[in-house]
Amino acid sequence: MLSATTLAATVIGLGVVIWRVAVSAERRRQRREANPEEVGRAAQVYLRARTHQLREDLALGAGPTVEDLAAAAYIRRENLGTFGKLLRANRGELLALADTRSLTPERALAWLERVGELARTDPKLDEDRLAFLAAQGEEVTAEVTR
Repeated sequence: MLSATTLAATVIGLGVVIWRVAVSAERRRQRREANPEEVGRAAQVYLRARTHQLREDLALGAGPTVEDLAAAAYIRRENLGTFGKLLRANRGELLALADTRSLTPERALAWLERVGELARTDPKLDEDRLAFLAAQGEEVTAEVTR
């Protein structure tokens, strides 16, 4: 079971991965953030546990998993519909990446990164990305370090 601190860091870590933010190992220690391996494992557990809900939500473009991802990425409430539609439009690819038969922590991280890549194609969602980066004190051009 994850501690409250680890859980909070993991949630922030999900947003970091979605938006491809580089956070050095030293900064992770200072800010008590989860490392990419922990985030990958947490994402894998989450995707496995929510497989059926994820399928439903991607088919509808709305639901608890869409809301969870939006919250992790600091997507504004008014952009939730846009985010859901984008995920729905790419559900085949996203479901294939999240297939539980081949889901590893690395694939779960790749899944989150793909969600972020897709979200960056929409100007409103990209504004949310910039706001997330500013909140994390990161450069706009940052990339994930593994």
